[in-house]
Amino acid sequence: MKTEQEKISFNFFQNYLEKIRLAGSNKEKQMYADELINQLSQIGYPVFENDSTAVLIYKGNEEKVEIIGDMTNWEKSIPMKKIEGTDLFYYRNNFEPTARLEYWFMFSKDSFPFTDQLNDYKSLNGLGELSELAMPGYSRHPFFKEYEKGKKGNYSRLNETKLPAGVLPYEHTVHIYLPPGYDEDIKYPVVYFQDGRDYIECAVVPHVLDELINLKEIIPVIAVFITPPNLHKPEMPNRMTEYGLNDDYVEFFIKELVPFVDLKYSTQRNAEGRLVVGDSFGGLISTYISFRHPEIFKMAYSQSGYFSFNNDNLLKLISSSERTPIKIFIDIGTYERKVGATFLPDEEANFLEANRRLKKILEEKEYDFTYREYYEGHTWGNWRRHLIDALVYFFGKNKS
Repeated sequence: MKTEQEKISFNFFQNYLEKIRLAGSNKEKQMYADELINQLSQIGYPVFENDSTAVLIYKGNEEKVEIIGDMTNWEKSIPMKKIEGTDLFYYRNNFEPTARLEYWFMFSKDSFPFTDQLNDYKSLNGLGELSELAMPGYSRHPFFKEYEKGKKGNYSRLNETKLPAGVLPYEHTVHIYLPPGYDEDIKYPVVYFQDGRDYIECAVVPHVLDELINLKEIIPVIAVFITPPNLHKPEMPNRMTEYGLNDDYVEFFIKELVPFVDLKYSTQRNAEGRLVVGDSFGGLISTYISFRHPEIFKMAYSQSGYFSFNNDNLLKLISSSERTPIKIFIDIGTYERKVGATFLPDEEANFLEANRRLKKILEEKEYDFTYREYYEGHTWGNWRRHLIDALVYFFGKNKS
């Protein structure tokens, strides 16, 4: 793996721009352009001119190419600059030295986006692959080596079951992870994940848990992945109807899901042995579940939680209530100022500031919590990496 300094190519790209500018013919310009692309296999790509300046390149005969991603708040695409006389376009910008962003290229605002074909590094979301721009100071975790190019997590180590309709008038698909060497004579803590299928496929949680447990970085745990109906589909019910502070969903979670898991598996049947985890809307409902039922869940982890939902509804509830005896871990990306800008109300799109408002309330109420910000966006690449930190926080060597 290259060091931070080895990733930086300094004047490589600028020198080629100058060669192309001074070339006497378009044929010569294209020759230098092709040479530039060929050199990328040795220089490395994306191109880093220093620890905070990155260059992304597209090669093709289109009239116009645009970029959309964390760097544009996913709100609008930005035209890439055409290198005249060649088939190259480029985008150059400055970012924090430890930033990690995701992006797509587009031919127009109405065209279907696609990944950067020069960039091998990919992350996943529920809709497919995205290209990854990791700045020189960003450190990729070795757990994800085989997943760096877009490989999905799999279900090979999981047990699948269907929970029938009950409080909610429809069934749920649940996947259960059992730790290596699972023993019925041992009582295990349990981690509950919202958006179960995405945590399995995009965050590769079963793989992460195997690694952490085998390396003895955390104690063995059971994991429960609960997937909302119609995931990534507009039909209802769906994650939005469940996670929007829906008390029926909370009742399902507390009175049906947890008892089912405790009856079927060898679990620690107390609040200190249960953690509820969620991303975005799932972070909101996970925090709400723990806040409403500390007797069941003493621990909650929110990844980029949607705390601005419904005019800061949950924040106001926490602020106006007595402190509950729970332990919370919160993280958020600094590139999350316009999440869902095309479909969420403007006043709710700034997830970063909403999480900062929650932090202030938790400080004032003297909650037991940890809060972290990263130079990343509202993405599974962000969440899968920092999930490791939270799991070690809750179940690390100090836990027994």
